[in-house]
Amino acid sequence: MSDRCWIALVDDAPSEATAAAPLTDAGGAPSGWLGAWMQRAKPMRQALRADPRIVDPGGAAAWISLVLVPPGFALPFDDLAVQQARRDVLARRPARALSTLLRDSSHFEGAITAADQPIRDDPFARLFPARSLRAAAGLIATAAPPVGPTIERYGSANPWPWDRYG
Repeated sequence: MSDRCWIALVDDAPSEATAAAPLTDAGGAPSGWLGAWMQRAKPMRQALRADPRIVDPGGAAAWISLVLVPPGFALPFDDLAVQQARRDVLARRPARALSTLLRDSSHFEGAITAADQPIRDDPFARLFPARSLRAAAGLIATAAPPVGPTIERYGSANPWPWDRYG
């Protein structure tokens, strides 16, 4: 299995995904599928890199807050607003799973936060609108909370290894 993880919001059940779950909005209306691929190569154009620890094909259903940067907008990962959102996340009770989303090694493309209850105040939603969605079982892991210091850079193309330091 690859140490790279890609996720994508798609209309139909994704083929060849490592894990996938149908999504519904807060009112229960179908809202597409979220797929995850554990592979080195990007599986489709709209896929974004995520921390592989947020994916578990045996995971329970979860509420997710999905923040995506609008097409054509480039926000550096080191932008102060992104860093403040990360600090605000660390100051809260740990989420069930959380990952920033990357397209390349230096730009913030969004974030996914998972919890057992609807997420009411996602710090990343201060940057771009969040979609509150319910993911069925079979996709979202329960990941260990970060031990820190997750604000520091750890190689521009790598998510910080938040389950260990060093």
